[in-house]
Amino acid sequence: MKRNPNKEDTLSSGPIRPTVLGSTIRALTLGLATLTTGLVAGVFYAYAISVNLGLAAQSDASYVATMQAINERIENPLFFASFFGAALFPLAALAAHHSRRPQSSQFWLIALASVLYIGGSFLLTSFVNVPMNNQLAAVDLEGPARILAKARDTYEGPWNVWNGVRAVFSTLAFLALIGACLLRDHRDRWPGGRSR
Repeated sequence: MKRNPNKEDTLSSGPIRPTVLGSTIRALTLGLATLTTGLVAGVFYAYAISVNLGLAAQSDASYVATMQAINERIENPLFFASFFGAALFPLAALAAHHSRRPQSSQFWLIALASVLYIGGSFLLTSFVNVPMNNQLAAVDLEGPARILAKARDTYEGPWNVWNGVRAVFSTLAFLALIGACLLRDHRDRWPGGRSR
């Protein structure tokens, strides 16, 4: 018996709407997770390959003054949106993918990205780099040269190392999210090969 195509569309139109909504939410959260993580990885990478190299050639007084200014001005809405978004959007994407298909390859890549970014970038920044920035902010720029030199010695090397670590972790998280974006799980397709 041959099915009426119009009748089939009518019968299948009910389940399509929640599936389309779920697919949209999964795509949106994954896209925002990838974007924000990529932006933050780019900031840390730019520090590692350009900003830190340029500052290395500065005098102690110039170095301390410049880092104080950068650390103060980076606390702005655009940076915070990407920095906190890169922690929250992967978790939202994880929840969206878990509710539909918890053991998909996309789910595990998003989970990996969440661990890499939150552990190796977000928490590292919050508990290592930010306290170091606060210590440097307390240094008096009018103080003696030996104080500025000591402040720089205490700050520059360790800060650059930890920035390199968070650049690597955030870049790996970004790559994991790109991988999740490129994957199409076979369970996201209707029988017969059509995409849901």
